[in-house]
Amino acid sequence: MTKKMIALTAAIAAGLALPALAERGHDGPHGMMGPAGFGHGERPAFSELDADGDGTVTAEEFKAHRQARFDAADADGDGQLSAEEMTAAAMARIEARMAARFANMVEFRDQDGSGGLTLAEIEGEDRGARMERMFRAMDRNGDGVLSGEEMAQRPMMHGPEGGRHDGKGPHDGKGMGGN
Repeated sequence: MTKKMIALTAAIAAGLALPALAERGHDGPHGMMGPAGFGHGERPAFSELDADGDGTVTAEEFKAHRQARFDAADADGDGQLSAEEMTAAAMARIEARMAARFANMVEFRDQDGSGGLTLAEIEGEDRGARMERMFRAMDRNGDGVLSGEEMAQRPMMHGPEGGRHDGKGPHDGKGMGGN
């Protein structure tokens, strides 16, 4: 997978994730995440907090870590976080998490050891079979091709053979359980 593909996927995922985070609600003056993700919901690794590596975290180490994260997000160094700085900090964290997930996916699915993934490796054995079943389910008239009308119907999957073809149920255009 190229760096451009990873960046594009990360950007799309971030665009999908940010509205969901914003809709979670608020439990204080800064909401669930606090300024730039400095609140609830994000817990640093113990090793990040244990600055001196002595196996314990003091209140001072905890406070210093929090200040360092704030300072890193405060791009202009004015002691305040603007909406742009908070967004940039959140996007950087999302991008780092996604990059780690993609690296793990490559490591896990790279069956030939090439360091990259083929479409077959990405989809896995089960995914290919599911896609074939989905195509057959969408091909309502069984002619081996999909029309615009067939694609618009978007059948739900039922059992090992995919969607229903008996004219009953949610795929007959009459709603749930149409007769």
